[in-house]
Amino acid sequence: MSTMRISQLAERSGVPATTLRFYETAGLLPAERTPAGYRLYGQDAVDRLAFIGAAKHLGLPLEEIAELLGVWQARACQEVKADLRERVVARIAEAERRAVELAAFTASLHQAVEHLDELPDREDRCDPHCAFLALVPAHTPA
Repeated sequence: MSTMRISQLAERSGVPATTLRFYETAGLLPAERTPAGYRLYGQDAVDRLAFIGAAKHLGLPLEEIAELLGVWQARACQEVKADLRERVVARIAEAERRAVELAAFTASLHQAVEHLDELPDREDRCDPHCAFLALVPAHTPA
């Protein structure tokens, strides 16, 4: 089996060497060591990095990617597909929840701009009774 040093894998995969070291530390990318301590990777590391990159693109956290790598390495493709599908469906639900929050925030910002545009330009300093400050919700201690 042909092996690559970290610089060669970085060049071939397009993943920086610092990221490869991080993935090794996180348990995502195993490496052999030479007697001098240099990292050596097999050809399968390129495929593994492609899998990691695709999973990251889907927004999966590294902990879940590590779990998926175990399934990907040891089980049938249909099991990987089922596991990944469940995780992606959960990410969709999270993205939709966040989209609702972001839409509400965006509407609030539009309302603030409209309110600011309606206020008169005052030469005086803003004070606690200023109409602009009435727009900002009062801070409630936790």
